[in-house]
Amino acid sequence: MWNNSISLPRSRDGAQDNDGFTALESLYERGIPANFTDVTRDDEILASQKGYAVNQNVEIMACNYAGEDHLIDESTGDILEVKRTFRKDKSMKIILSCERRQNGTV
Repeated sequence: MWNNSISLPRSRDGAQDNDGFTALESLYERGIPANFTDVTRDDEILASQKGYAVNQNVEIMACNYAGEDHLIDESTGDILEVKRTFRKDKSMKIILSCERRQNGTV
């Protein structure tokens, strides 16, 4: 059923660096089971109407998602930005439509 796993940011830890600036570092929950599915034509059309490009659909259990804005594909280390979420009625799963970030930056 699950063909991959992801990491989701759970909290941010802020500490000051040597110059006195606050450096935020995200703490991730790792090993969340996920199903990576192909992007449909409907997803591509909706994304282009909204001004972004969708690269990957990720399906996870709805209880694992709390509105995070990005996720990490654990197999490749790629950072994906969550652009749209979809949950069918009475379903325990949520589909995250994601766009791959340029150069993997946070």
